[in-house]
Amino acid sequence: MSVGSFSGNGTGRSRRVGGGRLEFLVPHLLRGQLLRPGFVRMSLRLGVAQQMPSWAKLQFTNAGVDPRDLERVLGRISSLPSWVDEWEKLARDHEQTAREARDQGRRAEATREFLAASAAYNFAQYVMFLDIARKRALHDACIGAYAEAAPLLEPPATRFEVTFRRKPITGYLRVPPGPRPVPVAVLFNGTNAVKEEMHWWSEALLERGIATLQFDGPGMGQTFYRLSMVAEPRPVGVAILNRIEAHPELDPHAVAFLGMSLGGYLAIRMATHDRRVKAVAAVSPPYSADIYWNVTLAALRHELAALYGIEEREMAKVIDKITLADVLADLRCPLMVSGGGHDLITPGSEAWRIFEGASCERELVFYPRGAHDCFNVMADLRPRMVSWLSDQLARHRSAPRWTAGRAEMDGDPGWTAAEAVDPDFADALSGDITPRQWNRRDEAGRPVKWGWPWSRVNGVEVVHRQAPAEFS
Repeated sequence: MSVGSFSGNGTGRSRRVGGGRLEFLVPHLLRGQLLRPGFVRMSLRLGVAQQMPSWAKLQFTNAGVDPRDLERVLGRISSLPSWVDEWEKLARDHEQTAREARDQGRRAEATREFLAASAAYNFAQYVMFLDIARKRALHDACIGAYAEAAPLLEPPATRFEVTFRRKPITGYLRVPPGPRPVPVAVLFNGTNAVKEEMHWWSEALLERGIATLQFDGPGMGQTFYRLSMVAEPRPVGVAILNRIEAHPELDPHAVAFLGMSLGGYLAIRMATHDRRVKAVAAVSPPYSADIYWNVTLAALRHELAALYGIEEREMAKVIDKITLADVLADLRCPLMVSGGGHDLITPGSEAWRIFEGASCERELVFYPRGAHDCFNVMADLRPRMVSWLSDQLARHRSAPRWTAGRAEMDGDPGWTAAEAVDPDFADALSGDITPRQWNRRDEAGRPVKWGWPWSRVNGVEVVHRQAPAEFS
């Protein structure tokens, strides 16, 4: 629940929140010193993983990790190598259970277990940067487990391939039931992340009748070794949009892009280039990637260079080319951007910088106590962002064409009348299952708390600003 919020008129002037704009950056620098590798190793030896605060655990449970699994794994971690080993062991256990369930016809259980295995493999590779061979092996295992779940999902996830520079970029397409063509949201993960972890965003969008395409952001996931695609992703966006236009079930007039972290930067940059994108949403995006070089954790520089397979000094020469400075003014579609004041990777000031630098219709949702990717306040953010995307795409949706199943009912006047009044009611008449409540909150978000144990921080603070388009 929001306990402190306001909306601004978007005049472009800086706004003071709490202690002012420096509040976004100074704590970020101070806390960053605590996350140096030596400190992390010492802390793990002392068993600090077992004492992980409840808000930090949401990063795992929001990604599909069962709370009981999380407690067991954290209780066995005593070093960085054991972090990898314990998560990998958990993943293999889930994978074995999933195969047994599938062979015995227990489809729902098999789906759940394959998704759990994929999530565990993903968290196993999170701390692997220097051993790239093992990182890729774990990444491949994450992809493989999700691929096993893909045909079992409802609706199923099918392979969707886009050719770029004679090489395939592979994603997953999921199309909800209902009239065609359907609006579509293209989802991009962030650096050191995988498209498979966008599954829960896909679920929320599908429940609003929006098809989803899960892609590894250019230069990330299965393409994480292609740094040139990060510096200039716009041709990739064009290739994706061309492929959407050729797909009969997708509405090329109602396309949105959504990205996390550096994937959010990519989504915005691609949207500036192609007017076929009707809305863009970004969570914890950087305005410029040099923020990772000059402000955030020193260790992150080495990790990023290792991830892309180049020397740190060489990466420093091109990092300033990864920026929205030269294109943000060209963005014409509506924009929603979110950030967190306790983000240790992308400072929350970057979301403000993007909001204030854009001239399109735009909206900012800022959480003063939000972490990176707003994972600890996802119960508040995801319903907001999914609802916003649904409203934006509804403006552009093409006239529906009924699927074969519904066309057979055209002669039924009762069904036709119901469809005219309420499509959901018509679905019920035709025997369709009532859709799940898309924005049901299983667990409320929790603010980051770096204070003393006896300090009290209640509720989730939200700062909300809106601004109209500044062009005719």
